[in-house]
Amino acid sequence: MTGNGWQKTASAFIFGLGVGAGLGVLFAPKSGDETRSDIAGSVKDGVDGVVAQGNKIGRRAQKSIENAKDQFNAVVDAGGAAYKEAKRDSEIAR
Repeated sequence: MTGNGWQKTASAFIFGLGVGAGLGVLFAPKSGDETRSDIAGSVKDGVDGVVAQGNKIGRRAQKSIENAKDQFNAVVDAGGAAYKEAKRDSEIAR
């Protein structure tokens, strides 16, 4: 998922969380203090979920970068070995 896709997902989640909290306030048979406490807990849970998802994406990106570095190093090593072999073969052919 690209950064843009993640932003859309997070925005939709937060918007949905806000709409749900608003509807909860309108239809909840609880007192104002209880309702505010419930909303605060729901928002905290939502934020924690977004942060956890962001951390997961960050770990995945870091792993992808490490894999790309490993592959690059393998290609450089193979290229160096092929160059040395070609140079050795050309010196033998002389």
